Amino acid sequence: MLNIKQIASESFALLSYVLTDPVTQESVVIDPPAGMGDHIDLKALRVKTVVNTHIHPDHTMGNHLFADRTPILAHSGDSGFFHRMASSSLSALFTARIPPKISFTLSEGTMLSLGRTTIRVMHTPGHSPGSICLFWPGNLITGDTIFVEGIGRTDIPGGSLSDIRQSIERILALPEDTRIWPGHYYGGRYTATLKEIGPSLRRIAESIR
Repeated sequence: MLNIKQIASESFALLSYVLTDPVTQESVVIDPPAGMGDHIDLKALRVKTVVNTHIHPDHTMGNHLFADRTPILAHSGDSGFFHRMASSSLSALFTARIPPKISFTLSEGTMLSLGRTTIRVMHTPGHSPGSICLFWPGNLITGDTIFVEGIGRTDIPGGSLSDIRQSIERILALPEDTRIWPGHYYGGRYTATLKEIGPSLRRIAESIR
């Protein structure tokens, strides 16, 4: 069983994650915030990889903290030139740093191993072309695809209502005891089970034409 550390940042009401295998003490860092060092001892982390659930700047501003230590991965759907350049430019504006290289090597079904646990990449576009969720038994990190209260915006470049509806339907097909770990704590709620939020997600999906 992985240890899950949820990091809440006031900026953007962002939620980031450190998943750690209790045996190997290796970790996967997900969507690191710029101020991650205020929440955790970065030098003590044995980071295996960093994963960006998508490359909007609020989810990538802490990438520079790991640039010389480990690969930084994202889905190939976010590798388009204009999408990538826009996100990199905004990240540089917010952090006053040139963003480190991201390897756009993740795809649907990619398996990330952490100790004895296998984390599966689910491609869930809609908020961005390369948005992903990360699933392992009982848990789903959702980035900006869904939150405890609502779903990610689609009225931005790369957003798609039809795509996010399909992504919601995929999530609803998971076991209802799956715990949702979202990318933001909008509404002040940090986590919930799929059983708890399933009815509202279904209503949202049905409202999308």
